[in-house]
Amino acid sequence: MLSKILTPLDGTEIAEAGLVWAEHAARRSGASLHLLTVVPQDHPEAATGIKEAEAYLQSRRDQLRNKGLNVKIEIANGEPAQAILERAEAVDLTVVSSGTVRWLISAVLDRVLQKMTRPLVVVRASSTQAPIAPRTDKILVAVDQSDQSGEIIPVVRDLAKALGASVTVCHAVAPVLDEYGQPALAHTASASASLHDANFFVAQVAEQLQDDGIEVDTVVAVGDAPGQIVRTAQRSGAGLIALATRGRDHLDSRLVGSTANAVLHSTRLPCLLTRRAAVGVQAGPRSTGIFGR
Repeated sequence: MLSKILTPLDGTEIAEAGLVWAEHAARRSGASLHLLTVVPQDHPEAATGIKEAEAYLQSRRDQLRNKGLNVKIEIANGEPAQAILERAEAVDLTVVSSGTVRWLISAVLDRVLQKMTRPLVVVRASSTQAPIAPRTDKILVAVDQSDQSGEIIPVVRDLAKALGASVTVCHAVAPVLDEYGQPALAHTASASASLHDANFFVAQVAEQLQDDGIEVDTVVAVGDAPGQIVRTAQRSGAGLIALATRGRDHLDSRLVGSTANAVLHSTRLPCLLTRRAAVGVQAGPRSTGIFGR
């Protein structure tokens, strides 16, 4: 079920790439939108910042309401990442854009990526390239045989049902190497067994989704996971890539991270990320909502 979508905005045009995607998803699903702007506690002119944020959000709210959407706006005063994380707990999906230039910068999104416990869509944005028109009729979900990977399946199931989307299940397997360190031929026993196991696994995942009436196809690709995931998404016509993360991802392309991190930097398609909630992690000081109607 998709009933509430949170969209943090910082007043920049680039940040609104996330809003465009969220609006599209809200139209297809009937979900309401919660637009959030955070005025940092250390803002040198907090009163002016609040007034500017109020005018900006009211304008966006009115535009969206005129299109028939249910929209709530809020200005929070506090630490931006913490404000986003807190409010994400009360919604079904949070949509953010990367590449913005005010408070919604990589440091904030890094923390959101690392601490999130609810599904998050990251929409790539650029001031030099035209935005990609949102497409939510097909979702590619990248899976492997780890427990962590399974966290994304129920999220994709609910989102696909809400958006009326079909799903491509993609499992990228590393090539089996021979005694000389070279990729073994597909017909060799070890390589054949690896592919058989992979195909059996994706068939099981597909069956879970098909039981809920979702149209599913499967792909097993041999090679490096990030590259195969992105190429399969392109070939399949997917408009969204979904995968699980361990919460170690960074939007700084110079940092070495997980498969999710590599995919984020290898595609302009939006990415749906989810991770298991960390045990024993306590939230920081709560930010104060000062405008919400």
